[in-house]
Amino acid sequence: MAIDRWPPIEVTRLRTNLDETCRLIQFPDYDLDRNLEVHQLLCRFLVVRSCGYLEKSTLEICRAYVRARSGGPVRTFAHSWLERSKNPNPDNLGSLVARFDANMSEEFKAFMGESDGRLRREIRFLVDRRNKIAHGMSEGINQTKAVQLKGVACEVADWFILRFNPER
Repeated sequence: MAIDRWPPIEVTRLRTNLDETCRLIQFPDYDLDRNLEVHQLLCRFLVVRSCGYLEKSTLEICRAYVRARSGGPVRTFAHSWLERSKNPNPDNLGSLVARFDANMSEEFKAFMGESDGRLRREIRFLVDRRNKIAHGMSEGINQTKAVQLKGVACEVADWFILRFNPER
């Protein structure tokens, strides 16, 4: 089955919203000195949204891939494995990729291991911080780190967009 667009519209919408949140933090239209607490909350929000983007986009990308590459009971079966996502930590993402293809799984492991495992470490940190923020624990996130983590989430999501493109 041919696809109408790639990446899926939901992934594009999520990315646009994430980029808008990041711009608001990088270029605030408020007095930062008088609104430091608000700015810090927005930085935490960016971390939560970045992790959510990675989690939701990888799932939507895999669903779109299955829709484009299968049909009938095979599609129904495959989608039953893609109903809920897990935290997008490197191990869970790696397991998801491995369900599709062993070679793709090796590519993903190599990708996550580049630069002495930078992406693997940063994605673990992103998920950890998101969980701490969600549970009201101290998380120590500043603007620079929040923006950096957003970039890492997008980098990994972009790998999925490129690698799972059904037209590829």
